[in-house]
Amino acid sequence: MIVHIPNNIWREKEIELDFPNSWDVKVFKMKGHETKALSKEEMLMAIRNPIGSKTLQKLAEDKDSAVIIFDDLTRPTKVGEIAELVLEEIKLKEVVFICANGAHGTFDREDFVMKLGERIVENYPVFNHNPYQNLDYLGETSFGNPIEVNSEVMSYPLKIAIGSILPHPQFGFGGGAKIILPGVAGIRSIIYNHGVLGGQGTAEKFRELHSTCSMAYGRVNEENIQRRDAEEAARMAKLDFIINVLINTRRDSTHLFAGDVVEAQRKGVEVAKEHYSTPIEFDFDVVVANAYSKANEATIATWTTLCLKEGGTLVLVCNPKGGQVSHYVHGRWGMRRRGGTLYLPPPEKLKKAGKVILFSEFHEKQPQFETLGENAVRVKTWKEVLEELGKEKKRVAVFPDATIQKPF
Repeated sequence: MIVHIPNNIWREKEIELDFPNSWDVKVFKMKGHETKALSKEEMLMAIRNPIGSKTLQKLAEDKDSAVIIFDDLTRPTKVGEIAELVLEEIKLKEVVFICANGAHGTFDREDFVMKLGERIVENYPVFNHNPYQNLDYLGETSFGNPIEVNSEVMSYPLKIAIGSILPHPQFGFGGGAKIILPGVAGIRSIIYNHGVLGGQGTAEKFRELHSTCSMAYGRVNEENIQRRDAEEAARMAKLDFIINVLINTRRDSTHLFAGDVVEAQRKGVEVAKEHYSTPIEFDFDVVVANAYSKANEATIATWTTLCLKEGGTLVLVCNPKGGQVSHYVHGRWGMRRRGGTLYLPPPEKLKKAGKVILFSEFHEKQPQFETLGENAVRVKTWKEVLEELGKEKKRVAVFPDATIQKPF
């Protein structure tokens, strides 16, 4: 049996997985797997009929400049095609783009071209957000979070954001106010939101995750304490307009929700709950989890171990040419020191796997992959994967994009 899965995000390739015919192989696709892409006309219609907001044209009428905040390469959004429509709608000469990289590392010209396209990068200023400097203090949320936001963002009279709504392990769903917090927020605001409120990372040593965060990843949204805090921050920052899309497993924008930062995200989540849902089964000998849409945060795909039988084998397919993203809060910054203030420990769920195979063209001695265990087998070809799995008949589950599929 041959299964094709998307591969090497931003370079649009596929991997062919050729299983022995005697094996019992089942592919678990999310419900929106093959939803068709929106046309330019359909995108424009949604942008021109915003949810809970004035139109972009109306918002831009008395403005002389604008900032467009866009999500970074940890998100699969095809920002460029949407940004071009936005530029046509607002018709302003002075527009700057700010990458909402939050506590992630910085990105370069090649990255910005993949997100925005050559024309925008050549003709408009594009900057990384710096969570340590160039910040304006806006006050505290009702949860006590001291909110600092990118000063460049705050200096523009018209603030527009573009991103996607995807299942998220901490917030339940992404999109909406996350483009502000953590997207363009200061490091102490991010740490307070993720650690003090959510209980993520090293805070787990001292107390349990907040109840609305411990059951996140596609289950909760507006109840989530981290999201509620972020939405207050977005109001304080006076974000004027947001565009959020849902995607299929080719990164095509399949739905678009535009307008108010809270109301548009809520409408999007109503659809996202079904769109990304994936019916699952259990007790498989092998699970093949493809890390595609969030390939540079590949360990998100390891939730699929819940479908393994005890001691089964997890095959993690991970091919981002740029490797795993740096994370100032959750990541590692050396081998002898844990690193980020809210360093995330290895997930308990991985203990269910008796063996882990990391299938990648681009191996690295990357601390994020310590979550796979010291004895994880690293291979570069599908032939090597099959050699590691052995010849005896197996029951196999394949997830085409385990970083955005959700099991409920």
